[in-house]
Amino acid sequence: MSLATFAANIPVIFVTFRSRHFENDSVAKVIASLAASDIVNGIIAACCAGVAWSLQPGAEVPTWLLRLINSGMITFGISSISHLAAVSVVKCTVIVRPLTHFTIFTDRILRAIISIIWILSLVVGGGSNLGVTEAYFNWVIMTPTVKRQTGGILAAFLAITFIVATLIIMVSYIKVFRVVRRQVRSTPADVLGSFGSRTIFGSSVRSAKNLFVIHVCSR
Repeated sequence: MSLATFAANIPVIFVTFRSRHFENDSVAKVIASLAASDIVNGIIAACCAGVAWSLQPGAEVPTWLLRLINSGMITFGISSISHLAAVSVVKCTVIVRPLTHFTIFTDRILRAIISIIWILSLVVGGGSNLGVTEAYFNWVIMTPTVKRQTGGILAAFLAITFIVATLIIMVSYIKVFRVVRRQVRSTPADVLGSFGSRTIFGSSVRSAKNLFVIHVCSR
């Protein structure tokens, strides 16, 4: 999992920052921040693998390490899912409002959005260490398990975050799909060709479906 994360996201950051259009590409900026968050998720997964490989099943793992890994999983899990929602919204405005997109998502607004995502994620991840009563390494799923006095509140917050992000992604891509469909219907058939609409719709549906499946499976 760690190797796949690194292989998928390190080239994204490299290519994104090397692009001549990076300064004018609002989507690329959010995607670069998302890739950074996913890379840290890969590092955390590597830490879990390191614990599993270096100790015998049932061995005691330092509590501070378990709490650190668990806090990192929550922090960057929230960060990644929030970035996915932000990417879908920015992409939606690029397609739906191409003329006013750059006045809506200015550099200042994008920096504020990315900063809020990171700060909120760090605050929630740090707060997840409050009220911890027990921490142990689950050798079945190879991840730390932490029990808290306020576990119900944290679980509810994470569930709400997941649901809200999922709704944002779905609404954004449904809006994109409807705009594309309207444009296709208003475009002459000789411009699209015999398989033009099918190609456009197939690509749009596959992109939205793949993003949603990755989003659900990664959580």
